[in-house]
Amino acid sequence: MEFGSYARGLWNLLLSENQRRYAHDKKFLFYNDMAKLITELKQFDEFSWLRAFDSAAAQQVARDLDVALKNGIRKDRIQRFPKYKLSYKKKKQHGDSYRTINNSDCIRIKNGTISIPKVGQVSIRYHRKLPSAFKSVSISYHHGTWEASIVIEVKKEAPKETLGAIGGFDINSVHTLVSSSGWYVTNPKSLRNNEAKLKQLQRKLSQQQKGSNRWRNTKHRLQHVHLKIRRQRLDFGHQVSNTIAKCFDLVVFEDLNVKAMQQWNGRMTGDNLMGEIVDLTRYKMERYGGLIHNINRFAPSSKLCNNCGHSQTMDLKDRVFECMGCGHIDCRDWNSAKNIEAIGVKELMQAGTVCWALPTSQVKSSGKMKVRTLVRLDVESAKRDAA
Repeated sequence: MEFGSYARGLWNLLLSENQRRYAHDKKFLFYNDMAKLITELKQFDEFSWLRAFDSAAAQQVARDLDVALKNGIRKDRIQRFPKYKLSYKKKKQHGDSYRTINNSDCIRIKNGTISIPKVGQVSIRYHRKLPSAFKSVSISYHHGTWEASIVIEVKKEAPKETLGAIGGFDINSVHTLVSSSGWYVTNPKSLRNNEAKLKQLQRKLSQQQKGSNRWRNTKHRLQHVHLKIRRQRLDFGHQVSNTIAKCFDLVVFEDLNVKAMQQWNGRMTGDNLMGEIVDLTRYKMERYGGLIHNINRFAPSSKLCNNCGHSQTMDLKDRVFECMGCGHIDCRDWNSAKNIEAIGVKELMQAGTVCWALPTSQVKSSGKMKVRTLVRLDVESAKRDAA
């Protein structure tokens, strides 16, 4: 499909024009100017490919560059100035994509096909029935297969005023997740299970003549294995994150520096969904009206005893926590998950986001009042009442 290269070429063209304009009069072209420029360029024969490109997709390229420029030139900017996109050959035949908008119901799914502007009807395989009205579609190329990511409007549940089930989660290399309630999620290790097949195909590909028919067939088989690994990881991440969002009202994670962890063990980190599973859980918690919180990555969650609070140093090879203060023995990961939950609840209470709710009935146990329910506070209304 040429539309992926059209989107990439339009991005580089508009970025080059922005750099030229800024060097001339210190001004950038934003969305309105770029949309006008695209319309003017369609009149020239040198840019006839713009007439073949979907106009709605071209406008989305201009919108994306507009956002990237504004984020890159702000004084308090976090993102860098936008860069040129690599060519199709340098991207090793994967990663091409473009996005188009569903204007006037121009994109439809009917009889097992999806209708895309300027492309036509394409057969599609999907695992659930989608509503007829959706906002946009992103077409991307991954490992020899074209995929359509459809954006639809989903009604969110109202934020929960009372939070019952609380869970702290420790993400580590041994297990994907360990919750404070004792739930252990084992890493499926999709890459390791398919590693022998990958090595076999890679060795076979290196011995064949590049560009031949057999080389293309082996390349397609190799891409299919990579696609299988990617889908297995994503399916596992969605299942785990959906279970967390449905079973817990308040979820606390540790803010891990995944990029730094990849420098010393990138294969393990990538195969364990250490960063992606937090992102998947975040939008699912927002959908179900729950609350998610990340504690500081430097919080001593692994060094503290969840029983007495004693702090001690531990090596990565030590998988059992033996407290030197009270003698409490616990699994290292489970002890860390309990500490993550306690630290997260403490930070939220100090910020005024949650507080302990009054019990409906006074039931005493061991001389203490046990209150296990949290309630969300409206900070702005509390300030007005105090004034």
